[in-house]
Amino acid sequence: MQRHLPVTPSQALQWQGGPKVSFVAPLTDWHGFIAEPLPCFALVICDFVAALSTRLQQEGRRYPDLAALGFWLRPRNIDEQRKRMAGRMPLGMVFHLVPSNVPTVAFYSWLMALLTGNSSVVRLSSRIDPMQEAMLAILNELFQQPGWRPVAERTRFVRYGHDEGITAWLSDRCRLRIVWGGDETIRRVRAIPLSPNAQEVVFPDRRSMAVLDSRWLAGLAPERLQQVLSALQQDCTRFNQRACASPTTLCWLGEPDNDLRRHVLEAVFAPFAQDPALAMERLINSQQNAAMVGEMQLSTLPGVTLLTPATSLRLPHIGGGTVAEFVADNLIELLKQPWDMQTCVWGGEQKAQCEAALVEATACHIDRVVAPGQALAFEWHWDGLDMLRVCSRKHTNAQ
Repeated sequence: MQRHLPVTPSQALQWQGGPKVSFVAPLTDWHGFIAEPLPCFALVICDFVAALSTRLQQEGRRYPDLAALGFWLRPRNIDEQRKRMAGRMPLGMVFHLVPSNVPTVAFYSWLMALLTGNSSVVRLSSRIDPMQEAMLAILNELFQQPGWRPVAERTRFVRYGHDEGITAWLSDRCRLRIVWGGDETIRRVRAIPLSPNAQEVVFPDRRSMAVLDSRWLAGLAPERLQQVLSALQQDCTRFNQRACASPTTLCWLGEPDNDLRRHVLEAVFAPFAQDPALAMERLINSQQNAAMVGEMQLSTLPGVTLLTPATSLRLPHIGGGTVAEFVADNLIELLKQPWDMQTCVWGGEQKAQCEAALVEATACHIDRVVAPGQALAFEWHWDGLDMLRVCSRKHTNAQ
């Protein structure tokens, strides 16, 4: 691969300063962009990520999600992954197409490619999000420092409209295309050819669930119950349930009594209760789900509408507190269902037993089981894929 992306004069005139492409980090253009990668976990990359980690952890009051990202990137965690990835090599230039519903996905995807040495072009949504803009401002601060020039030269965060020509131009020059988005977005992007040497990884529409053991919850001390419910609230209401890891299905283990059910649901979905627009969204979603899925039971509480479909485990329309509700008598009955879930938030004592049982539960497709409060936490694996391995290749002589 050539050291610099080949940009002809006509392309340069079209892209630089024009309405189609906006360069947002670094604040530059294509000149000086280096497609040639660095070694996996190169020292300058690890030092840059350490500096980024420190800076992000200072954002705790304004943006807790960025502070959490910074904590996850602390040097000890990075060093563990560096050792695990010994013998791996970068791919080249990675082209990322990321969604608007979860602002941090763009940076997560970019960091997986960066740590494994790759250069990146990240196409951001045109929707402006304050947290994403704060992160871009921090990156631009760091990119201006001479010591981080090797990272800045291999990074471009850009925005452009739905222009298949630009997407095709970048797709022809990348070695890996990562597509995060809805199923229809992925279908459109997949129709755009890649270089014969390139790979592609897609993250389509997924759903997640929370399993609540009613007997376990009923036996918790009030303070402990409040801790669990606060953690579940974070899992269920961040990003208006649009994140693929946000539970949109609640499954009770054991029928809860009415008082416990009401208390749990009102506490978890309290952030949705005061917004009239979300109440209308729940009403519309309920009608659309009934039209598409068929007959279902419906119950409403402040902030949440519970639907019990007769024939489907997945609601096509979610958001604003629209939730599918099921009851299973025990773990065996739960895992007999053909779940297709990215994340299962486990509110009970049998988490390890559930994880072990999933190995034998061939009807289930659940990628990860987490404790309350951890659904949206950053991990090195996503949708069952080892992201650092996705962004790298094995050296033929490596053990």
